[in-house]
Amino acid sequence: MAHDPLQHPEVRLVNGRAYVAAFIVATALMTGALAVAMHGGEIPHPMLVLSGAAALAVAVQIVFLLQLDFSSTQIWTTVSFVLAVPLFVIAVGLSMWMFHSLDARTMLMGLMH
Repeated sequence: MAHDPLQHPEVRLVNGRAYVAAFIVATALMTGALAVAMHGGEIPHPMLVLSGAAALAVAVQIVFLLQLDFSSTQIWTTVSFVLAVPLFVIAVGLSMWMFHSLDARTMLMGLMH
């Protein structure tokens, strides 16, 4: 009996329509974000809108491109992704805090005036 690797559920998740849909939605979101960035003075909270568009684009790409869901074939990939996100946020946040405090401690801006 020959084993066909294309019959695995993980491989069968690949879908051309999902890739095209993700591309179209992400392109539309990034075009909207570009318009907000170019005309930011006309919008009350442009950074909030840009952050929301970026988060929505990431969510669309996670669902459509990575095919992460709660099905039995993808549950452990989804769990590992959910557990990795806070670690990533903590690592980036602490790096930003470290460089900000390092800049405040080492740059002699008070002596320049």
